[in-house]
Amino acid sequence: MKHTLNALLATISDKSLLSFSAALAGLKAVFDTYFFDDWFFLIFLLVIIGVDTVSGTYKAWKKKTLESRAYARLFEKLLTYGSLLVMAHVLMNFPIKGKPSGLFDWLDNVLYCLMMVREAISILENFAEINPKGISTKILARLKNFDESGKFKDLV
Repeated sequence: MKHTLNALLATISDKSLLSFSAALAGLKAVFDTYFFDDWFFLIFLLVIIGVDTVSGTYKAWKKKTLESRAYARLFEKLLTYGSLLVMAHVLMNFPIKGKPSGLFDWLDNVLYCLMMVREAISILENFAEINPKGISTKILARLKNFDESGKFKDLV
């Protein structure tokens, strides 16, 4: 037990580890300020992208149309979504004379919802092709209406 405690103290007091940790904390603070800071949402987005990828792969496997080019679209999707997330963060947080402008405070809600709805549509479309009678077309229709209009009333 004493050996473990001494090893832990040695690790915590290691100057190179402390310097590395401080540098990472500084980089994270800069990244959170200027690029993106909603990590909780990002986890949900990655989960739904993963479900879409798995359902799309299953659909292609079942239809015997599985090809590697489809995975290039995953990279394109991640690049597009990442760029949109950074753009929204910058538009929402840029200061004018040191104060946030507030002009785009609505943007993250709309953009985040549109990304999630787009992924949900893709998942529902995948399963509708796998089993056309297994998915409610009403849900898919409402999500597609919202995707086209961007109006929340189309979801209800």
